[in-house]
Amino acid sequence: MKKSFTLALAAMLAVTALAGCGSKNSGNTVNEGGKEGAAATQSAGEEKKTEPVKIKYVVPGTEPKDYKEVFQKINEKLAADGVGVEVEKTYIPSDAWDQKLNLMLSTGEDFDLFHIMQDRTPFSSYYNRGALADISGAIEQYGQNLKKYIPDDIFDGAKIDGKYYAVPSYWVEMASEGEFNIRRDVLRANNLEEPTTPDELISAWETVMKNWKSGSKPYYSTKADFDPVSLHTTILHRTYDSFPFTVKDKFFYVNQNGDVKSWIETEEFKKDAEFMRQLYTKGITNPDILVMKVEQAKAQTDNGEWFVNLGTAGSLSSLQKNNPEATVDDIGVVFFNPEKEYLRPLTFKNGNAVPVNSKHPEEAVKFMDWMLASQENYDLVQYGIEGKHYTKDGDKGMKAINDPDNNNKPGYKGSESQSGNVGFMRFDLENSIPENNKVLFEANPNAINSIAANFAFDPTNVRTEYTNIASEAAASITPIYMGVQEYDKAFPAALDKMKKAGLDKVVAEYQRQFKEYQANQGK
Repeated sequence: MKKSFTLALAAMLAVTALAGCGSKNSGNTVNEGGKEGAAATQSAGEEKKTEPVKIKYVVPGTEPKDYKEVFQKINEKLAADGVGVEVEKTYIPSDAWDQKLNLMLSTGEDFDLFHIMQDRTPFSSYYNRGALADISGAIEQYGQNLKKYIPDDIFDGAKIDGKYYAVPSYWVEMASEGEFNIRRDVLRANNLEEPTTPDELISAWETVMKNWKSGSKPYYSTKADFDPVSLHTTILHRTYDSFPFTVKDKFFYVNQNGDVKSWIETEEFKKDAEFMRQLYTKGITNPDILVMKVEQAKAQTDNGEWFVNLGTAGSLSSLQKNNPEATVDDIGVVFFNPEKEYLRPLTFKNGNAVPVNSKHPEEAVKFMDWMLASQENYDLVQYGIEGKHYTKDGDKGMKAINDPDNNNKPGYKGSESQSGNVGFMRFDLENSIPENNKVLFEANPNAINSIAANFAFDPTNVRTEYTNIASEAAASITPIYMGVQEYDKAFPAALDKMKKAGLDKVVAEYQRQFKEYQANQGK
């Protein structure tokens, strides 16, 4: 690969943060997929049986205890179905994901499929670095089930210049951005009403922190970043007069009139920072917020040591760790100003892509298509071996089987945020939260797409400046946005550094490209 490509990949590490991507809880289903799809997977050319092509699929996370056993079954089923593909999944720890993935891409390492988190690093960023293969032909020939179970308007979001460079994971309603979970059992215990404004939320949280008796305090904990989508500070945006708007690619405010501004220079950014400052100074934010790891924040939720989650999270089993009497109805979903429009900042949140150096792009697409060829295939990939890792509960339900040799957790669980589809997902009917399921996994008929949802920014003309502002923002803007530093005192110097790094030039280039994009939309 080109030297400039390698440098760009390394420099971009400073700005990324693994937040929100898998924070939407699932364990769910909406309706069962058609089993007739198994035949469709093979319909694009009956070939003579030969040795299967081995592909490597790279994902963030930790390898499940029973991974090898489950993927042996998956590969046996792939062989039985005549797909001609054998899959090896490689797990990279979440906190090392960006560094290791970018190194693999820049050095041309041999692998065939990797996970993409749009709210962390959009697929367009990988495309602009020359890292993605055009998989349009493979989707046309081998993607019948992908096209069947992923709506056109979502799949279109994976196109650049009319060609496919990713396969969306249609696992969540993107208009769910802007909601937060609150524990109603904790509200009742503290004689509190459900908050309807940010000030009411802070007041209630203060009371709960003061009265909390069990375990660690229910801090606001997350991996630090300045991106509102990954931080879920979008809960505040519905309270602003300027809503609906979204923040694209971390740096750019875009409203539905097509106005593009530097996000950190907006009044809305200042309000976000001031809200976070209140959380920090009132002792609601974890004091170690700037060095928090994803696993630490997740552990707090898993242990039931939380009151509010800016996003959706939690399960009945986690709640019952500090309240044995809790029920699934004790987690509620709140939107501020629920009468306002619901906005999809992106058409899809997560997906998978084929690296440009893959020797087997067609086989990668075949595997993704096979996952949606039948409910049986999907269940095996996502839930493991029936009777060992889960049991079915009616048409749409499932119950995980905990393994005493695995910290009393299932020995295998896939990731529906990585490769799930609402047409096949199963609910844990005893443990999952009904209000979350409705918001996350049912289409919102009142939702609208951001006019920038499918816009892909190409930073080629401002490559140096774009890399510089990403690095500078990670150092200077993050502490302000997390509330650790006071906006009025710290922001002027931080903005000066951002300007010197090239912010104005990058914003002007974004504005120019977005104007051209809008003009072409009408053609």
